[in-house]
Amino acid sequence: MQPILPNAPGLRLNILLFEAFSTMILACLLEPFRVVRDEHRAQIVWRMFTPHDGPVRSSSGLSLTPDGPLAAAEACDILLVVGGDQFRRDAGQAATRRALALSRTARSVIAADTGPWLLAAAGYLQGKEVTLHWQLLAEFAETFPELRCLNAPFAADGKWLTCGSGAGAMELVLQEIHRRFGAAARFDAASMFLNAPRHAGEHATAYGGLPSHPNPRVRRVLDLMAAAIERPCTLAVLAEAAGLTLRTMARLFETELGLSPGKCFTQLRLARARELMFQQGMSADAAALRCGFSCAASLRRALAR
Repeated sequence: MQPILPNAPGLRLNILLFEAFSTMILACLLEPFRVVRDEHRAQIVWRMFTPHDGPVRSSSGLSLTPDGPLAAAEACDILLVVGGDQFRRDAGQAATRRALALSRTARSVIAADTGPWLLAAAGYLQGKEVTLHWQLLAEFAETFPELRCLNAPFAADGKWLTCGSGAGAMELVLQEIHRRFGAAARFDAASMFLNAPRHAGEHATAYGGLPSHPNPRVRRVLDLMAAAIERPCTLAVLAEAAGLTLRTMARLFETELGLSPGKCFTQLRLARARELMFQQGMSADAAALRCGFSCAASLRRALAR
């Protein structure tokens, strides 16, 4: 079976975990890439490493074993550095400096939680715009006055990408997915995790109103699209049902999602078709009919595009 993103380059990730790391942060960094790998069959691979080549425990007590020693780590496209609660102790250790040397052969580095502190202490972020968890930001700025600290969910300065909270990590990775694999892949990854809670009195659609969105006008249109996957209607009908003009709906979607309403509707239908075929084993002919495509060939052409 041909990959859904046939022209996408392969992506190699190295993950460097420190003692007492946050499993939430790790999941927010890695799971969106996993969705793109599984749903779009993109060639994304990763290996996990630790400073001492042995297991590390998360802040919640989960133990993870590295995939190999640091000496076996190959150059990568992205190095994920996830610092832990013991960052002050780790910052002064030779093992930490040796581990962070992986950043020299990485094309990009994403440092999360207390990872930016470790990189700054090792001298990698001189003069860079950076951020980290908001609870530590003031102390971070005082400790490393040579840095340009930002009070923001994430920061990017050349190859150095930094973030603090899980929300910032998720948004940073989604931005990277958009840049590397396109808006469709970002949309699918975001749809998997960013389903906003419903307000009292709102009804659910046939597909649970996924993907949801904090903007109620966008959420209304998405719900209508989800309900019309099997029998797609025109954008004019969607706009009228949502109480919007076509122009307003188009502007909302470009601003909030970075996609036109038409492309967004197609992505919802394709996401459903992929689920039916690749996770439930349905034939392309049957999936095409369930998702509003005239035939299997039409569905395959849409997937290829």
